[in-house]
Amino acid sequence: MRRWIAILCATLLGTGAAQSNADLLEGRSTDPLGELNALYAGICNWQDGIAIPFEVVNLTEDGIDDFLLTYDLPCRGQDNAFSGTAGTARQIWVSQEDGHYLRVLDSNTRDLRIERRLDGLFVIVQHAGGYCMTADAAPCFLTLEFTDNALIRADDAQQHPSLKARLAYEKAVQEETSND
Repeated sequence: MRRWIAILCATLLGTGAAQSNADLLEGRSTDPLGELNALYAGICNWQDGIAIPFEVVNLTEDGIDDFLLTYDLPCRGQDNAFSGTAGTARQIWVSQEDGHYLRVLDSNTRDLRIERRLDGLFVIVQHAGGYCMTADAAPCFLTLEFTDNALIRADDAQQHPSLKARLAYEKAVQEETSND
């Protein structure tokens, strides 16, 4: 899939842009907002004025804006093309010391919020219930901790009770595997 997108990018934007888009698709960019908007404008046939909605967030706390992108927009005439029962496509890009941005989240989510707690900085991702091994209509919350320029699953104690069945299943599988 990524190869297809890279080929499409090279075709749409010319070979000079292919290297830039390859980095972008790998999750590294000096201008993720500009590059992503240029990429999707070509793919989606956007008219002037359409751009990926974003919020400025402060995960790195380095004085440089980090971005939460929410792909709640049309593509090729289809409204909300990047949304479905699993949620809406979202990405988080954080600034790096070398002037680049790094994509630390790329997921379909029903909702997302950032919380500072006494013990760290967390991103709470709401998935469809199937992620928690319950009915898809039920909310499922996964807590990720932002540390060392990465989002990692937070300790079980930090997780919402909706994740209880998944955590129990993963623990049982791990115990079964270690006993083999």
